Amino acid sequence: QAAANRLGYAASRTMRVAQRLYEGVDLGSDGQVALITYMRTDSTRVSDDALRAVRERIQADHGSRYLPEKPNVYASGKSAQEAHEAVRPTDLSYTPARLASLLPSEQLRLYTLIYNRFVASQMRPAVFSVTTVEVTASKGLFRASGRVLRFDGFRRVMPASSKGEEPQLPPVSDGQGLDLLRLSGHQHFTQPPARFNEASLVKTLEKEGIGRPSTYAAIISKIQERGYVEQRERRFFATETGMKVTDLLVEHFKQVMDRGSK
Repeated sequence: QAAANRLGYAASRTMRVAQRLYEGVDLGSDGQVALITYMRTDSTRVSDDALRAVRERIQADHGSRYLPEKPNVYASGKSAQEAHEAVRPTDLSYTPARLASLLPSEQLRLYTLIYNRFVASQMRPAVFSVTTVEVTASKGLFRASGRVLRFDGFRRVMPASSKGEEPQLPPVSDGQGLDLLRLSGHQHFTQPPARFNEASLVKTLEKEGIGRPSTYAAIISKIQERGYVEQRERRFFATETGMKVTDLLVEHFKQVMDRGSK
């Protein structure tokens, strides 16, 4: 319950910050300016005027190498709210750097995320070479698999985090000599899938089209209130009640509970 409350509080606080950016903030000589479009939407639709503006910005800031021939178009989810555009900056001339001294830190961080993601969404993709490097040492053969970045594309604006990504390998050439800096041995065993935590559960809800961003915290809170799951060490564990309810649902509502039977 406490964890769900923290998640709900964080989501609510982010929406309050976004609300201020949407309603307008005081930018000194420019007066009150609304910096982002309506934020309670999961639409991917972008107006033609906004597409022209962002393409001009990419061309001016990064050059034609980073500009696709045509605007990138993204499919919305089946239940997406299409009444509004995607969340984006209202005016790309208000760059994060320009607003750095005018916005409180929370507003600036959120605006920077929205601004950079919008620009990145209309840039060319990054290009990697999938590479396997084999290193021979005496009778040993060591193999490393990963990627080598060939063109940064949208990552020029939105560098990716290292979580869940293949390692990037340094450029090497065939026959190149390598110096051994450190050698360590590790033994690995097959592990079952990790239990859900709050972040992975929200990701799965989003992937399966269950609920909406505004209801994820309530869903997580409700399954705990009803005793279907409990949290231990920030992981969800099914209770006996939860397992019995699930068994009954699977038995009597297979067409709903088992997607594979459709």
